[in-house]
Amino acid sequence: MNVLWAHDHMFYFTDSGKYYSGGKLPYAVWERYLSVFDSLTVVSRGKKISAASDLDKKSLSSGKNVNFIVLPSLSNPVNKITKKGYVERLLTEAIMKSDAVIARLPSEIGSEAVAIAKKLGKPFAVEVVACAWDGLWNYGSMQGKLYAPIATWKTKTDVKEAPYAIYVTEQFLQKRYPCPGGRTQSCSNVELPEMGEDVLAGRLERIRSMATPVTIGLIGSLNGRAKGIDVALEALSKIKNQIPPFKFRILGDGDKSRWEAMADSLGLKENVEFCGILPSGKAVFEWLDKIDIYIQPSFQEGLPRATIEAMGRGCPVIGSTAGGIPELLDPGCLFKPGNDKQLAELLTGTIINRDWMLEQASRNFARAGSFTKTKLDRSRSEFWESFHQYVKQGSVSV
Repeated sequence: MNVLWAHDHMFYFTDSGKYYSGGKLPYAVWERYLSVFDSLTVVSRGKKISAASDLDKKSLSSGKNVNFIVLPSLSNPVNKITKKGYVERLLTEAIMKSDAVIARLPSEIGSEAVAIAKKLGKPFAVEVVACAWDGLWNYGSMQGKLYAPIATWKTKTDVKEAPYAIYVTEQFLQKRYPCPGGRTQSCSNVELPEMGEDVLAGRLERIRSMATPVTIGLIGSLNGRAKGIDVALEALSKIKNQIPPFKFRILGDGDKSRWEAMADSLGLKENVEFCGILPSGKAVFEWLDKIDIYIQPSFQEGLPRATIEAMGRGCPVIGSTAGGIPELLDPGCLFKPGNDKQLAELLTGTIINRDWMLEQASRNFARAGSFTKTKLDRSRSEFWESFHQYVKQGSVSV
């Protein structure tokens, strides 16, 4: 059985025909589906790269029984008009050759795939990984704000009509994008390896012997303002002279010039370090092990991978109330999205409080245990096995 998977993710491909991801979609992710289905056709955006250096820190996404189809982006108004017919033709041809569709939402390509699947009478399932409204409204452009209501309506409609819907959150996305008539499942798309107690022991020892500069960390794309980098910089500028010497390290892809200029204007040039990107897994965990406090000041999230990974390394974490973050953190570690004053107050009260840091390290490490690969694979496999039977039999197996 061949399943078509559709999303707006950007893959990078070479003349050899191999496809790479910036880290979020390595081949290991496709194995989740291939444990149930025979083959997978991935339909998404793509960019050709030629220099070997361009592959640095990217993960191989190609592998056995996975094929790729590259489509142009439909995320800008011009392409929505000039490329829509071409995208529909390619998607229709691909979906006709597939037994079912899995659309990761919100995404333009995912929504197009759902529309065509319904038109052709093909079974489909949706993966709800973020909030369309929060993502576009807070992206930072007027275009995003204008399109937010349309994208939200499309996503709500796609999810409402889906026979199968899997959510990365336990409550947040389910409330905003309900699927009243289908089978639903809560299962994060983040999975951690089993973390030994030595990880927590190392973290507690780091806290007890913590020296300056204190290292504050954030992982997130530098493109747009969804990750709240501006909020973090504003907060840190307010308390620069009230807390011990610190370094603010940011790991993520995108153009850093805007944020460098902002840090400079706020007097934080010597405090801020942009670390680029790292391959997912071991390299990111090692980076997190050198962080003293992790912050996630996002304006929008599903269930943030970076926050869960930081918790899995025993990091004390402070985050906004965006998306599913409140499902992860202690209520006393939360602040309203965009409220740099609240973030500043939280940092001021915690960055010198080792008892709080020790408590949060243990608490977060235990909470992250819910996201190990073993536990999530079991839940995920049951869901996709049921969808597999639905595709074969034409009825939902609850």
